[in-house]
Amino acid sequence: MQKILILTFILISSISFSQTDSLRVLFLGNSYTSVNNLPIIVEELANYSNRNVHTELHTPGGHTLEQHSINESSLLKIRKGDWDFVVLQEQSQIPTIDFHKENSMYPAARRLNDSIKKYNPCAKTLFYMTWGRRFGGQQCDDSGVYCSPDFVDFTHMQDSLESAYWGITQELNALVAPVGIAWKKVINENETILHAVDNSHPNYSGTYLAACVFHSMMWNIYSFENSFIGNLDEEMAQLLQSTADSIVFHSYNNWNLHISQVNSDFSFEVFNDFVQFNNLSECIQPMIYHWDFDDGEYSSEENPSHNYQNNQTYEVKLISQYCENIDTAIYDVFIDVNTDVERLIPDESIFLSPNPFQNQLNIQFNNAVNYQIDLINDLGNIIHSIDGKQEKLIHFPTEKLSNGIYFVRITNQETKRISTCKILKSKI
Repeated sequence: MQKILILTFILISSISFSQTDSLRVLFLGNSYTSVNNLPIIVEELANYSNRNVHTELHTPGGHTLEQHSINESSLLKIRKGDWDFVVLQEQSQIPTIDFHKENSMYPAARRLNDSIKKYNPCAKTLFYMTWGRRFGGQQCDDSGVYCSPDFVDFTHMQDSLESAYWGITQELNALVAPVGIAWKKVINENETILHAVDNSHPNYSGTYLAACVFHSMMWNIYSFENSFIGNLDEEMAQLLQSTADSIVFHSYNNWNLHISQVNSDFSFEVFNDFVQFNNLSECIQPMIYHWDFDDGEYSSEENPSHNYQNNQTYEVKLISQYCENIDTAIYDVFIDVNTDVERLIPDESIFLSPNPFQNQLNIQFNNAVNYQIDLINDLGNIIHSIDGKQEKLIHFPTEKLSNGIYFVRITNQETKRISTCKILKSKI
């Protein structure tokens, strides 16, 4: 069996996210997104790489995902549709406080993701992993009732944020932009200050680093040597660009960048002129399937079966598609109708093979109906029974039977029609 993967000019590469040079991105967050105008920097990085990003945002100060999930302005923007990415940024302390993570952040994230998928079936939910406070410390809600651990430093708090974002993105099969992890690398390795004077919000360098992470993820391209450097000097800009690239691409699968990739594949079983196909394609659901059986017949079923008319090799194609992501698998299927096939009478839609048989007896049903199948010895005793349960192809194990004459009795459970065939087990 030979498998060939085909990518034509209309197909994207296996790790590409967009067929066009234009993206539409909605940012839902708070001041961590709006300070230094993160969306505009994302747009500028795209412009300088000959691409275009149209961004919209709704970022009320201090807003949580729970508040966004009931905020009519946020929901209207989601319902507007036609987004390629919807970026969700939680309030910076919520993920580190277990009570609010479980009872506010995660439920709200689920609701928002459901809404995104409802109104934008091909949009990618992208969580914006933020960063810890510059000096750590204990984080409490306004009531002071629910608090985080007393973080000893930035890294300690950052580890807690990573865990929280990782958990929800794995559950929802969503993407996560590892901005906080990029911050941690720059701070720990270069002692660069990315926080503003409040030790919480980003300074321009911090926002620029975040924008580079988004740029690398959204386009699946490197940010390094992008000529847009804002108000940074070239050395600092290249440090932040290269850090973003190293974080995004070194641990590619950690951010779920692979989830919308399509890997088209299938297996099949041949029973004379009848073939049962088993779809093995991998991607997030739902996918669209197009089967070409190479005899002028097609199917959009997930796991189709097909009858061929001639003995020859057929080049069967399966095209699997998720939104703009497409992959094609091709296998050669050889049809050689055996002469030892027994057509059961009076029900001509049932076939039995081989006869004589050895270690396995195959029964094919062209019509998906519930059947009771009895194997009977020459004394009239039922020695094995199977409920067909609308299966089209059944492998009847016979390796423990002694050689001799047997009968197969098949009862249509709906019409009560009975078909019987004499068969022979032989070692030859």
